Parts: sequence; C-alpha cells; structure tokens
Amino acid sequence: MKQDSELGRLENFVAKLLDRFNALQADKAKVDELLLEREETIATLEDELASLKDERGEISSRVSGLLGRIEEWEAGVKESGDSDGGERVIPEGGVVQGSLF
Repeated sequence: MKQDSELGRLENFVAKLLDRFNALQADKAKVDELLLEREETIATLEDELASLKDERGEISSRVSGLLGRIEEWEAGVKESGDSDGGERVIPEGGVVQGSLF
C-alpha cells in the first residue's frame, strides 16, 4: 500500500514537471518568435537609417553647391560693380542686399 501511494505521488510529480516543461517550451517558442520579429525590425530600421544618412549627405552636398554658387555670384557682382544685383546703401546708413533673381 505504501508503495502505491508513493508511486502515485511520484507520478503526480512527474506529470507536473512535464506540464511545466511543456509550458516553458511554449513560452520559449513565443520568445523566439518575438526575438525574430525584433531582429527583422532592427534590420529594417538600420537599412532605413542608412538610406536617410545617404539622403542627408546628398542634400548637404547640394546645399553646399548652392551656397558656393551664391558666393561666386556675390563675388562676381562685387567685382563688376553692378548696382542692380549688388548691395545698395540706403540713407539711414544701412545696406540692402540685392535680389538673386
């Protein structure tokens, strides 16, 4: 009799352990899936970041080019002494910048 009750307790203990093990495996599968999704999201965001950095560099280059062209234009206006596009002195002692267009 005593052996039957101990064997029953052991069976219950093993059954609980197996249930817990199966629950942990299911949790692990969910965590693995979540990790995979996060890794995919990170890869997508890294690609997007690289693209945005490239775009930023291109925009910076274009703005630098525009600024260079403006500086060249200003230098050309000052050298030619053309008052239509250059700076004009106003009676109050200020200076008005000429139009680019």
